[in-house]
Amino acid sequence: MTTVKNVKELEKVLQQLQSKINKVQLQNVAPVVKGVMKEKIEEEVYSVYDPTMYERDREHGGLLDEANMEVTMLNETTLSVENIRSDNGRNVAEIVETGEGYDFEFMYNGIPRPFTEATREELRNTNEHIHAMYAGLKKQGINVKIK
Repeated sequence: MTTVKNVKELEKVLQQLQSKINKVQLQNVAPVVKGVMKEKIEEEVYSVYDPTMYERDREHGGLLDEANMEVTMLNETTLSVENIRSDNGRNVAEIVETGEGYDFEFMYNGIPRPFTEATREELRNTNEHIHAMYAGLKKQGINVKIK
């Protein structure tokens, strides 16, 4: 346990702690969130029908490709994982999510397939992101308890 003698030392300790927390969010929590998002994309989007007019990109440039999952620290404490899959400047992830904006008619035109909300719901139900945070903090030498 660290003992501080003044406010300046406390600020230094808190900055170091925040740096470790951010590292854990990026290195431990983000991959877990991406994994859950992939599961939900599979369930909400890919498994509901098989296209006949085209071949899906899936993990090769499609919604499942982690290169299309943007990880950002929105501020000092908030991690964001967003699917940014686009095609010719069109936000494919948003089109799939909302069901609005397709250039062609097919059975899911106008029908939302909200994989992002399904991801949030799964994380709320399982707390996988919290467990990842806990494990990562432990690796950083920070003792925490989950209640």
